[in-house]
Amino acid sequence: MNPNNTISLSSAVGTNAQTVCINAPITTITYTTTGATGATFLGLPSGVNGVWSANTVTISGTPSVSVGSPYTYTVTLTGGCGIISTTGTISINSAILAPLSGGDVTECGLSPIQTLTATSTAPTGSTLVWYDAATGGSVVASPTLNSIGTVTYYSESVNSATNCSSSTRTPVILTINAAPIQPISGGDITECEVSPIQTLTATATAPTGSTLVWYDAATGGSIIASPTLNSIGTVTYYAESVNSTTNCPSLTRIAVTLTINPLPLSLTSVGILQCELSPIQTLTATSTAPTGSTLVWYDAATGGSVVASPTLNSIGTVTYYSESVNSQLIVQVQQEHLLY
Repeated sequence: MNPNNTISLSSAVGTNAQTVCINAPITTITYTTTGATGATFLGLPSGVNGVWSANTVTISGTPSVSVGSPYTYTVTLTGGCGIISTTGTISINSAILAPLSGGDVTECGLSPIQTLTATSTAPTGSTLVWYDAATGGSVVASPTLNSIGTVTYYSESVNSATNCSSSTRTPVILTINAAPIQPISGGDITECEVSPIQTLTATATAPTGSTLVWYDAATGGSIIASPTLNSIGTVTYYAESVNSTTNCPSLTRIAVTLTINPLPLSLTSVGILQCELSPIQTLTATSTAPTGSTLVWYDAATGGSVVASPTLNSIGTVTYYSESVNSQLIVQVQQEHLLY
């Protein structure tokens, strides 16, 4: 392809048919020969071989030729033995349109990593050739990307009949963006029920440059606007990192579990009233804890000190407070007990 609308051809004298590819009408054709020295030409007198030292052949006139229109030229050979004229044609084929891009492709990295392939559509009657540069460069057999990063390929149209190429190439950019790492969990939370019921909130920390998105499942699922729990039971939320620039999500999510355990059932107790005996008797406070719980005795309704033996063996009154402790749920209920 000659962008200046001037065709410069190099050929041995005597070859009368030339084909070139060009996009626009041409106004000047220059035919420069090579290999004239030692060449033998038809048209000389019988039995005479002409050896020409001259290597300049000019096409008569300054033609105006449109793309697709053959031009018939006259070549004048000048040399030591005389002048010979011969005719031939230059066929000018139109260079074709560049391919139509299938579009740039940008995706977030998967595990295992995916493969992206550049696509273009060549004009009818043409084929595609891929290159690694807009001009020149090397032919690329497979315009693909299967690693984190960006690559640009360039597609060129080549006419299947004339072998003319498009004057420009079409770029297609492939990009695979890296996924951020998953968030760091703020920790599972387990608490005993209080009154009124509390609200637990799951927390996690996304990597720098990313935001958190909460889901109700480890994969897929629905987005959760507020990962909280404010009722008896257990719930697990899953935090995902999303890169603020590329919008790529982390390949995995981090689980955070929230639990509110119920209080055990109220204790049952009966106060003890007796008259003094001699010798003085010993009264012992008793309570029945719910199934799965144990008793702890205190000398105050809240706080206070643990009492190893809730007894009375003197005239007077004492109050002990029993607390039910669920060994699995770690929740407590207190009950007052009177000894007098």
